[in-house]
Formats: sequence, structure tokens, C-alpha cells
Amino acid sequence: MPLSVNNKVNTTNSNVFSSFQSTAHTKNIYSTLYYKRNHRVEEADTKTKIKVAAGSVIATLLPMIYFAKKQHGLKNLKDLFKVKYELKEVLALSTASIAGGVISGVAADKKSNKKRKIQEGVFQFMNATIPTALVGGAMKLIEDNVKYKDSKPVKVAAIATSLIAGMPLAAFISNIINDPKDKEPDRKLTLKDSIVNMDDALGALVVAKIPLVQNLHLEKVMPAIFAWCGYRAGQSN
Repeated sequence: MPLSVNNKVNTTNSNVFSSFQSTAHTKNIYSTLYYKRNHRVEEADTKTKIKVAAGSVIATLLPMIYFAKKQHGLKNLKDLFKVKYELKEVLALSTASIAGGVISGVAADKKSNKKRKIQEGVFQFMNATIPTALVGGAMKLIEDNVKYKDSKPVKVAAIATSLIAGMPLAAFISNIINDPKDKEPDRKLTLKDSIVNMDDALGALVVAKIPLVQNLHLEKVMPAIFAWCGYRAGQSN
């Protein structure tokens, strides 16, 4: 009998210890760069990943096809990568990509993660569009000003200011949209968050027509970057 009691106590202690390990492991995942970038505490199954990827890619291709036909005609696949991206094209592309990933993710998710996907989609959308819109607006003001039109320092300062101000503003607006009654703690934008989500701001650099970005032709990989953002948002949990 005493042996039986000891066994039960040992089993209980083991279960408590295992539970503690799981909690500690979850907290460890939460604090990593991987979590902050993907906002997942568990991997989605393969079928869900395929559906989210397909939704994000298709949604990315639609505006590319539209703008290619409108700008120069679409005779082959190469024409998709000849699109000239200004502010409206970048905003349309980022919006479509993220929406496609989130919608397909919500449709494929059988668990209770739908709300989190939508919230992450809102954050990704704001982070991709607000800094881009601020940079686009700043560049327009500079181009219209004869005194500063050709001033590289002024342009660099305007781009840096727009990006630095745009990402916290995006997080602020996302918190209001996702939690209008302020029932949950606000999502804080740390330096680590800004770094791991910097690819969302690629559109802003394309709109700014930075020589390095133009020389590297990063606008050609921008659709893939935005499709990846949509894919990440669609798997968020």
C-alpha cells in the first residue's frame, strides 16, 4: 500500500514537472526571433501550409497581371516582372498578398486561431502600407519643391523619418483596430520587432527610388516578399 501511494505521488510530481517544462518551453519560443517574425507557437500542418501559400501567391499574381496589362501588355510571364511600381501599385500589391494569405489561412484553420490570423494580417497590412504611404508622400513633397528636389540629404532624412515614424504608427493603429475596447494588452513594437519585420517596408524603399534598390532591381523580388508576408500572416496562431 505505501508503495502504491509513493507511486501516485511520484507520478503526480512527474506530471507537474512535465507541465512546467512545457510552459517554460512555450515562453522560450515566445521570446525568440522566430516567434516574433512568424507569430506561431506551433507549426501548421502541411495541408494548411499549402492552402495558405496558394492563396497568398494567387492573390499576389492578380494585381501583377492587372498592372502588367495596363502598363505594357502581357504577352508572357516575363512581362509580370516589368511592372513599374509607384505608390498605388505597391499598396495594391501588399494589400492583395496579405489579404490572400489571411483569407486562405482562416478558411483552412480548423482550430481557434482565426482571430489571431486576422489580427496579424491587420498588423502586416499596416506595417506594409503606412510607412510606404508616408515615404511616398514625403517624396512627392520634395519633388514639388524646387529648393530640395535634388538634395540627397533631404531625401535620405525624409525616408528615414517616414520609416521610423511609420512602423510605430502602424502598430498603434493596428492595436486600435484589433482591440477597439482595449480589453487586451497592446502589441508593443520593439526594436527586435522592427528588425524582423523590416521586409514589410521594402515597398517604401522601392517607392523612394533609392539608387541601391533600383540598381539591385529589388522591385522584381518585392512580389515574392509580400507573398511571404501573406503566408506568414495566414499561419499565425
